[in-house]
Amino acid sequence: MKAILVRPPKEGVEIKDVKQEEVQNFGKIKIRTLYNGICGTDREIVNGKITFSLSNKNFLVLGHEAIGVVEEGYGNFKEGDLVMPINRRGCGKCLNCLLGRPDFCETGEFVEAGINGMDGFMREYWFDDSRYLVKIPKQIEDIGILAQPLADIEKSVEEIINTQKRVPSWTCDDGTYNCRKVLILGSGPVGMLFSLIFRTIGFEVWISNRREPNEIEQTVIEETESNFFNSSSGMEKINQKFDVIIDATGADASILDKVFPLLKRNGVLGLFGFPISGSFGVDFRSIQEMVLSNKVIIGLVNGQKPHYQQAVTHLASWKTLYPKTSTLLITRTVPITDENQVINVLREKQEKEIKIRIAW
Repeated sequence: MKAILVRPPKEGVEIKDVKQEEVQNFGKIKIRTLYNGICGTDREIVNGKITFSLSNKNFLVLGHEAIGVVEEGYGNFKEGDLVMPINRRGCGKCLNCLLGRPDFCETGEFVEAGINGMDGFMREYWFDDSRYLVKIPKQIEDIGILAQPLADIEKSVEEIINTQKRVPSWTCDDGTYNCRKVLILGSGPVGMLFSLIFRTIGFEVWISNRREPNEIEQTVIEETESNFFNSSSGMEKINQKFDVIIDATGADASILDKVFPLLKRNGVLGLFGFPISGSFGVDFRSIQEMVLSNKVIIGLVNGQKPHYQQAVTHLASWKTLYPKTSTLLITRTVPITDENQVINVLREKQEKEIKIRIAW
């Protein structure tokens, strides 16, 4: 079968035929791949920038975002069902992993499909177990590939809400979050998905970037009635305070020094993704401010099966709530038969990209 292969930590990617016995499979349900999503992690592996990406053989099948159709069913999954695999699998040792929550693995020995220690889903078909599969309704097949990255954001927002249960009156006087404000740093794909989730649950959303929004981002901002701030002249000019601040830039960590003063009392600074440079200095004054104002800094990573299911629900709802936005979320589909274009989109982010998918 055809598969997209990498050899981490070496740079490079190739499309080759492999034998079934050469790749890993994980259960009795046979799934034929329909789509793979491409994200920044895939590109970092392809370009040799992630040193923790490893394989237990001389190659790794790339790909942690996939939708497939069941060809050989088992249990609650029948032939013809559309499914998405959970990409992180547990260590099999700690209690959290045994309870299906490897996002809180205590040993650090979890594996991630197409990233570290486990073959991914950029191949013609794979076999999997029902506990690692989520059904995708045919009605959202066109945007369903977003359920994987959106699951990570669902989990992140859940963590923030759970953290804020420490505050007796964090909801508003009408029981909603309509009086709360969130600032999202970065208007790329992750920032857009964060904005959609926070708007859906009622927050006033502010999005910032050091440039003006492109046409796709502007459509999302307008349809969701969010706010945009161009931070090129300095974050201090935003003249707002926020209950939640999310770093979705994946850029220089020094931006956190500039936005930390914008956090309200009892607020949460959420860190999503990995900065590629810079530093964030928490001096004694900032520590005093954190203590006196009950502020929290929290790392956000990896959704699991409940979050995938919630992502499916939100994607379905956005088709009604934000119909223009829904049509723009998949910015391009590249057929696997066009190997040159597949290699190209795996190497470089494309202009105005939200999500690019490979069609098999």
